[in-house]
Amino acid sequence: MMQFQRKFLLRDTLLLGISLAVLTMAAFTSSFGGRWYSIAANMTLAGLSLLNLAMLVYELSDVRRRIPLLIFQGSYNLLLLGRVYTTWLQNYDRRLDILEADGYDSLYWSLQILAISLFVVYLAYRAAGFLFRKRELSVAVEGAKKIWDHPLIPVIRQLSRWVLYISSLASFFSLGNTILFVLRNGYLTSFTETAGVPSIVSRFALFFTPAFAVFLATLPSAKQMRLPLCVYGVYLLASVFTGRRNTIVTSLLMLVVYFVLRDNLLPKEKRILTKRLVLLACVAGLAGVYLLQMVAYLRSGILGTGDSFFRTIISFIDSQGASFRVVVKTIDYMEFFDPQTTYRFLLFPLELFVTNNSIGQTVFHTDPIISLQTAEFAESTNSYSHVLTYLVDPARYLRGEGFGTSYVAEGYVAFGIAGVVALSVMIGVAFRWFSSMMGRSWPAIALGLIAIKSFVYLPRNYALIWITDVFNVTYLCFLLGLYLAAQLLYTLGTHLRRGTEPPEVKA
Repeated sequence: MMQFQRKFLLRDTLLLGISLAVLTMAAFTSSFGGRWYSIAANMTLAGLSLLNLAMLVYELSDVRRRIPLLIFQGSYNLLLLGRVYTTWLQNYDRRLDILEADGYDSLYWSLQILAISLFVVYLAYRAAGFLFRKRELSVAVEGAKKIWDHPLIPVIRQLSRWVLYISSLASFFSLGNTILFVLRNGYLTSFTETAGVPSIVSRFALFFTPAFAVFLATLPSAKQMRLPLCVYGVYLLASVFTGRRNTIVTSLLMLVVYFVLRDNLLPKEKRILTKRLVLLACVAGLAGVYLLQMVAYLRSGILGTGDSFFRTIISFIDSQGASFRVVVKTIDYMEFFDPQTTYRFLLFPLELFVTNNSIGQTVFHTDPIISLQTAEFAESTNSYSHVLTYLVDPARYLRGEGFGTSYVAEGYVAFGIAGVVALSVMIGVAFRWFSSMMGRSWPAIALGLIAIKSFVYLPRNYALIWITDVFNVTYLCFLLGLYLAAQLLYTLGTHLRRGTEPPEVKA
């Protein structure tokens, strides 16, 4: 085993060195300016490809533990580089037009910034090993005993399951209302108008996600998971009809990370994720990608039935990689931003958090921020996704379309390369934490699962959105209330049946 690990370490280190050499040569080539930027862009993409290969070799050497980093790498390449890859392969001569770059210089700098970010994430992940090595060893030795030995776990599991069932009614009502709104008015209209849902229903629906996360965090048996997984699965499938594919994709990726890390707690003979099951999951994943792209065709009024399966997959990669233009347009329009105020873009999720909850409104007397795509909102907001789209293409923005945002673009516009590096270090450390989270307490696992959904989508989301997604008042109050309720029931002597015996864990 050690020889196997050393072989992989040698390979990924060698590939990493070659990729850095190529990226350095690209930077040197760009110094000549002019058409040399085109050559430098090609070299940077080659260096990026080698960097991805080095990361892949590293991850596959211990994929059951490094699955979070593998998932992020896939998300990063799909959301930020998908269109770059398809354009280089199919429309190389039109790459400036398709990638919406004003020149080869901005194209090169965009790719170089993306390469730097991915490299720093990888480096931070590996360097953070010393912070979590003790925890990782504990997980390897003790497995899930820390969770199963906790006396409140059966009670917490039962309570979270019932909250999940009850809150699912409100979630399905809200989801159904949104689907009907989209069907009547169109997908783009959902960005310029809101679907009316009673306040009490929308508030109760907020418990659906944390209840499911807590239930998973108690490490239930396969039998105990059947109905909750069915409920959650139906919700995800129904959410496809809203047109917003990120909900189902991020949730499925969270489940992939959970089940792989959970499976790693069990002895080899007890593991569920066999090679056959993984192969079936990959086939199902390709089928899911095909169906998601069909949804995109229907959403845009294009049937797309004439495309082959392969062409549909390529179209999916291309459409998902549209976030590259956020980075390239940030480079092209940097002169229009005031460097004294650009830090506010990073803080927008926190601003949204303060103004859009009842506590903040009571204490600070703030009005809630409703993100609608109007000229008035774009000219007054600190939301980078709204500001950039309106700055570059006002007509597109007012039609309900947009570029979105990215942690890379927000970091760069706020603090330059230093901002990108700082955010990338944060992401690398976070994903190292995710790799060891199964050895932690049930609240940490629950919040970790919620955080994963935010972190894997950071290439196309606000840089600090994970703070408000994870540590919001609703979730924290729910965890506290659940713990207190479980403690009360346990103290009173209420005994909730375990259902089935816990899976055998590592001794």
